[in-house]
Amino acid sequence: MRIVVRGSRAELHVNEATQPALVVTNMKVTDPSGGLALWIGSGTEGYFTNLRVTRADDAAAAQP
Repeated sequence: MRIVVRGSRAELHVNEATQPALVVTNMKVTDPSGGLALWIGSGTEGYFTNLRVTRADDAAAAQP
């Protein structure tokens, strides 16, 4: 999954798809700076592998 966030809009892409599987157009973000959190819910287990967090300007520079 790839999540692209720009301002109050988020796009979730699955399996390297060019079109998003889900678009959130009005995230309730008052301060766009800060950290990233992954939440799995109370009483559950979650495992994450190969997690990368990249700023958009860094991602553009990394494109071939």
